[in-house]
Amino acid sequence: MSLRLSHTTFDSLDPFPTAEFWRELLGWEIHEPECYRPGSEECYLRGPRGEVLLFLRVPDAKKVKNRAHLDLVPENSTRDAEVERALELGARLVDDRRGDLSWAVLADPEGNEFCVLSGPGA
Repeated sequence: MSLRLSHTTFDSLDPFPTAEFWRELLGWEIHEPECYRPGSEECYLRGPRGEVLLFLRVPDAKKVKNRAHLDLVPENSTRDAEVERALELGARLVDDRRGDLSWAVLADPEGNEFCVLSGPGA
């Protein structure tokens, strides 16, 4: 027996703008477009290899540090360029470890942390 990951879920006060941040950051496609709109209870994104992110409305705001987060690696860019792009899209720099550990910890507009790592060529 085995399990297959169906999707990764982000709790969100407002799923649509949170999903839009991640859609712009990752360049992923809208999945289930009939529910992908402002005011929606849930919004889905699908990645190029079938990965799915679900943004689900919950009533309470994020209160503590994530116990899990996404680590992102640039494919056609540099770590620093992607950090700057994330900031322009509305992310916040949480912990800049580019000098000693080669990554930056950021948070999306709802406070969900993620890391941008150095790519394979960096």
